[in-house]
Amino acid sequence: MNFSLRAPDGTVIESYHKDRKEFIRIDGMEYEVYNPVDDLDSDPEIRQMIEASEKDIHQGKLYSTDDLIEAVKRGEV
Repeated sequence: MNFSLRAPDGTVIESYHKDRKEFIRIDGMEYEVYNPVDDLDSDPEIRQMIEASEKDIHQGKLYSTDDLIEAVKRGEV
């Protein structure tokens, strides 16, 4: 996602992509934009959990917060 920021002094800071990563440049210094979601997406175990959750959602396997709280109280979860 590219973005632009305007600093209080009017300087515009814009993001850009290089080597499949996102960067910004401030006063001639280049900074990589760190996105912790990228770390999660690259973890195979977490990726598998996310895909399983997305599949459940798509299939309508949803539970309300109240339903889950009651299941915990009954010792089911």
